[in-house]
Amino acid sequence: MRDLVRLYESALVFTRLRERAEAELLPQMSALGALLRGDLRAGTLEPAAIQSAADHLHRLTDDWRAKLDDMRRDPTLCRAVRAFEQDDPIALRLLLPEVFAGHVPAPAAAHVLYYAVPLAASHRRPGGRPFLAAAEAAERIVACRDGVAPDPGRDWWDISLGFIPLADDPVSLDTPITLAFTLTAERHALFSVVGESSMRLYARALRAPFDVVVALDARDDWWEAAGDSYETFREQLTASLRDRDIAVATIP
Repeated sequence: MRDLVRLYESALVFTRLRERAEAELLPQMSALGALLRGDLRAGTLEPAAIQSAADHLHRLTDDWRAKLDDMRRDPTLCRAVRAFEQDDPIALRLLLPEVFAGHVPAPAAAHVLYYAVPLAASHRRPGGRPFLAAAEAAERIVACRDGVAPDPGRDWWDISLGFIPLADDPVSLDTPITLAFTLTAERHALFSVVGESSMRLYARALRAPFDVVVALDARDDWWEAAGDSYETFREQLTASLRDRDIAVATIP
């Protein structure tokens, strides 16, 4: 059943499959689970019933796995992948709502959006510090001048059509260091997604000027728990960035 649940969740991603998954697959999953639970509670779960349920589960799993595999060849999705590879945000704004459910193109007005700079140490050794040093964080931010890459995807559609999560409020992000971008829908494939608080920018990389926004307080206890001083980190990072002519703004 776990594999089928995962297939159901994956089907909800796609405009073409979402309605059918909700109307057909979900009721079948619910009925199958209810039947097995009822027989188990009543003590009437016979080997034949178990085999019948297993056969039904395998058929559903194979059927929906095939439907998801077919999405790889979906003409609209293939056109969207080509537009993504060609850095064509106008085409992506038209195509992606037909591919991914719940995607709404952002209004044409300029948006100030924030990217969360990850501060966790990439290769932490036992007893090592959990966060980047200020110099390492500065290097990571400088590297963003060459472009911010999409988050690494787990599923094939996230790899083929990668996106960068952006928020309209830096306080909502789980990091005290963010990059502020001013973006327009004409030049970027920006979408809000039903049920998500952040926006998505679909691109091979986000290349645009940015300001660094630094919170006065880390807003969590991890720094103190790790024995690090966020205040010292913040001051060192700010000085390092200003030495590199990168604007830094401070927020409460």
